[in-house]
Amino acid sequence: MPKEPFFRLNQEPDALSGFSRTVAEIQWLLLVLMMFYLVVGQIDENVKVFLLGGLCAFAGFVMTFHYLNFFAKANVWKLALETWVMILLVTWFVWHTGRQDSLLLNLYFLPIITSALALGRLTTLLEVALIGACYLYLGKSGLPNDEVFSLTQSSVLLAWLFPMLLVGYVTTMLSSDIYHVFSRIKTTAQTDELTSLYNRRAFMDLLEKQLQQAQRSGHTFSLLLGDCDNLKIVNDKYGHEAGNLLLQAIAGNFRNCLRGCDSAARYGGDEFTVLLPNTTIEAAELVTKRIQKTLASSCFNYRGSVISTNISIGIATYPQHGNTAEALLRHADEAMYANKRESKNQAIENAKGS
Repeated sequence: MPKEPFFRLNQEPDALSGFSRTVAEIQWLLLVLMMFYLVVGQIDENVKVFLLGGLCAFAGFVMTFHYLNFFAKANVWKLALETWVMILLVTWFVWHTGRQDSLLLNLYFLPIITSALALGRLTTLLEVALIGACYLYLGKSGLPNDEVFSLTQSSVLLAWLFPMLLVGYVTTMLSSDIYHVFSRIKTTAQTDELTSLYNRRAFMDLLEKQLQQAQRSGHTFSLLLGDCDNLKIVNDKYGHEAGNLLLQAIAGNFRNCLRGCDSAARYGGDEFTVLLPNTTIEAAELVTKRIQKTLASSCFNYRGSVISTNISIGIATYPQHGNTAEALLRHADEAMYANKRESKNQAIENAKGS
């Protein structure tokens, strides 16, 4: 069931892949700028060869992280490591091209912007602190030890760092707004408007992820597929407004009966699905009985009429009932309709007996 989560953009696989591609492009841009400076800048030939070798090593680092299968999957720590390596590369290059007087000092903005967009405020602040330490180190050799941390040098450092702090702060504010908008959009896209449960597409995504986790860990899980027994009757007798209230009552019942780790969805029409991680078929049967018992004992008043309902539920458990989403849903569907027929037959027998 959706709990109005805040979806961090840098935790989404698709977003991480996009950030990773952007970081790679920034790194190649950094290499091109440095290569251009090697060509047009007035640098000693021996130093040029030394710097060129370092740039080739960095190019190998980029290719390893972005184009070898071992590092193909993007993650936050990988992006963070790449930005820290960019800072060290700029510091190393600036050290050999003028230190604090180097024309390439502004290249520090590239990792700052990258970090602010992809990694958040804290990481960006740490990187600004690292850049400040690098700046002090770049100017250390030209000053006596007692002047490195003097008031004058501290003022110069703060004045130099202020634009980076401002750019980092503004960029993190913009990225935070993007994250919140993304969260709203994703929550809306994943949620059934009437019941506020997950919709069918979101549930299928959750089921596929649960299957992948179960296949890796060997754990079991169960799937419930339920169908409201009297929605059509309520719609015909009282109207669709009453039918909508009935569906909302079923959704509320799921919220009361399920654990925090369970996920419920409106699968379509009057059908509902429930995903129960780390749950055997015996435990799933207990959950099913609890849902049906709670729902049978609850009712709501609609314009003076008391409306109650029941729900027929089928159970499928991984791996004994299938190892794909389609197989599990098919088994749960067959079990649900078998239970529905049994309930109708039992109701008919009871009516005859009375």
